[in-house]
Amino acid sequence: MTEYEVQAYVALVDGGQMAASDISSKSGVPFSRVYDVLGRLEEKGFIQVQRGRPTQYVAKAPTEIVRLVRLALQEKIEKSGKAVIEELQPRFERETQATTRDVWLLHGRAAILAKALEMVTVAKDEVLFSLPSLDTSTLKDTFEIEDLTDIIEAILNLKVPKVCVLTSEVPTDLKEMIPKEIEIRSRDKVFGAGLVVDRRETLIMLAGGNDDSEFLGVFSSHNVFANMASLYFDSLWADSVPI
Repeated sequence: MTEYEVQAYVALVDGGQMAASDISSKSGVPFSRVYDVLGRLEEKGFIQVQRGRPTQYVAKAPTEIVRLVRLALQEKIEKSGKAVIEELQPRFERETQATTRDVWLLHGRAAILAKALEMVTVAKDEVLFSLPSLDTSTLKDTFEIEDLTDIIEAILNLKVPKVCVLTSEVPTDLKEMIPKEIEIRSRDKVFGAGLVVDRRETLIMLAGGNDDSEFLGVFSSHNVFANMASLYFDSLWADSVPI
């Protein structure tokens, strides 16, 4: 918002419904500019306009303004992030194929979960994901709930042809939110967590205890490693029950 827009909106918050001339006098916005300022506030959805003689203006609730701003920023970030990924990720992958090692060790929950989210974000054809439970409350001693929830939500919102999730527990309220395109199966026990993307990248997540330093992730971009992990996942998948 510009300074004039802020002044006009605050005047409406303080004074309630007003005509343009009253807004100008109470806010300090020059009358020659007030209609232009109010027009921009209306376009942004920050005020309501009641046409008449004279036209009346009413401020929307600050809670609604914050919600609108948050949505606008989120949309901008998502659009910018998509543009960055589409432009730079292929170039990054070409470079890493030529210069990096095939296997990496990741230390700590934050690094492991960040890598998992990165892998899911760039998935194109297939995602295979195994986790002891999709109930974050049962995993609160193992993972940071906020980060883990981000990964689960990212997987459930994927738009790739094949998404398979293997787990031992799915909360009832979460079952209703799972898109029909996503296949979920359960088995009595699922040890550890693993992720295979496009049969090209693999991440195995290991927890040695509650201390952050005891969390270890094994990431590989080698196709042999991915094929082995995929075959193991497929064998567990075949021996599991559809949800």
